[in-house]
Amino acid sequence: MELWMIYKMELIKIMKRKNSLILVIPAILAFIMAFGISTGGLTMTGDAASNNGTFACLEFIGTLWIFFSGLGIWGILLILVAAFQFSGEIASGQIKMTLLRIGKRGRVIFGKFLALMTVVAGAFALFTLSALGSYYLFIANSSLGNGNFASATVTVSGLAASVGFIYLHLALFMALTFLVGLYMSPFIAFITALIGLFAVNYLINSNAFTFVKYSALSVSNNLIAGDAEYLLPALLSSFLIIVCLLAIASLIFKRVDIK
Repeated sequence: MELWMIYKMELIKIMKRKNSLILVIPAILAFIMAFGISTGGLTMTGDAASNNGTFACLEFIGTLWIFFSGLGIWGILLILVAAFQFSGEIASGQIKMTLLRIGKRGRVIFGKFLALMTVVAGAFALFTLSALGSYYLFIANSSLGNGNFASATVTVSGLAASVGFIYLHLALFMALTFLVGLYMSPFIAFITALIGLFAVNYLINSNAFTFVKYSALSVSNNLIAGDAEYLLPALLSSFLIIVCLLAIASLIFKRVDIK
């Protein structure tokens, strides 16, 4: 019950923060990009296109997800919001009010994280809906669109699973941001977690080590390519690492002096 109260309180706080609005940026960019592609201002090519060189709706959505994920746009925005949500409150002393009302510090961390992940899920859904709507507004009737929703190369379940593993991958680094944010300012916590994100992404994409095939990002990349392997190991390992990071942060947080 206490965790539920923290979750609801943190969810309201995140929704009211102006810096949380940056999570809407990808949805806006998807709409603008679709308009630019339809007018010829942007060029869109890729292996996701159908045999006739046009894009179905699912292919277009998948291509945008690959583009935004590959550039690290989601990672930058989510880590930034996570840094301000936790480290920012510690630095400003705002978290003291929460601790005075809630005795268990560990539950505060888990409640904050769950609230953040709920908002992130909403941002992901908004981005997907924006890509879907902009496809039918701008792409479907252009030379790049065929007007079809279904695709021979991309399925709804495959795309949803791929986005889900991206969600898990980024959740891991938001948990890391919580951990390093215990002793660092919001900006330093953001930079530290971001460096870790890009370093791990490079190792995964370069297949530098054998075990990276069990990572959420590697599985997500394989799902986009139509290869559904190591789903359960990636799911379990990601969940375990996230829980461990939050548990360590909770233990350390009990010893942190809040000014």
